[in-house]
Amino acid sequence: MAKDFFVATQETIRNLNKTERRLFDYVVKNMDTVKLMSIRELAEKQFLSTATIFRFAQRLGFSGYSDLTNSLLITTHSKQDTVIPNIVMGHGYSEEYLKNAMEAVRVMSPKQVEDVIKLLTNKPHIYILTDDNTHAIGQYCERLFIGLNFHAYFPETAYQKWNLVNRIGSQDMIIALSYSGQDEMMINFIQKVFLTEHPHLLSITRSDNNTLESLSDTNFYIFANEILISGMDLTSSVTMLMILELLIYEYIVVSKNQIT
Repeated sequence: MAKDFFVATQETIRNLNKTERRLFDYVVKNMDTVKLMSIRELAEKQFLSTATIFRFAQRLGFSGYSDLTNSLLITTHSKQDTVIPNIVMGHGYSEEYLKNAMEAVRVMSPKQVEDVIKLLTNKPHIYILTDDNTHAIGQYCERLFIGLNFHAYFPETAYQKWNLVNRIGSQDMIIALSYSGQDEMMINFIQKVFLTEHPHLLSITRSDNNTLESLSDTNFYIFANEILISGMDLTSSVTMLMILELLIYEYIVVSKNQIT
């Protein structure tokens, strides 16, 4: 029996190579089209061989391409229950913006979420690292965790950050936010910490095999349309915030249940 696409792939997507990640992203963003494509049509669209598409389906845990498209059929059907107000659907980017957010949440592995919540119940000290584009989210994240009585730290300058290297222990948690997953200062900092300690590293990055993801114990990934204007990176980081808030809300629920 066919399974929801995201349920079926939640444990296998981390093992995909770069080409397969790109193909996975295309399938997720174009489900309504891909579900009706033959294996040859998808291969031609992506300039790949049918053998590569077939192996991709198997890497995701499906028996073959038809098993994959059957999964897409029931997934896209269930997505019709999601109501998006008409007022935000006036332009193509609005739809893509919301689609990126919804798909990032849907591909969150329940097992990974459960493991993170278990770690949070032990009240680790939390250190938040960001690149330039996610600085404001780091500030907000710090405020949320402090409000829940965590010892949370968001170093806003390079000086503050490097002063933390010897304070972070293996019982702590680092939350690293970088869409590219290639921020040099962030990676150098983490590698410096890992020389003596190994705190749990939770990262949120784009969906490719980036350096930050490879260092992480837990990685949640997001979809976004990359936007650069006059050298300024305007790629949306809102989905990162959504993932962080969902983790925090889940922690609140679990904590209350433990108390009662």
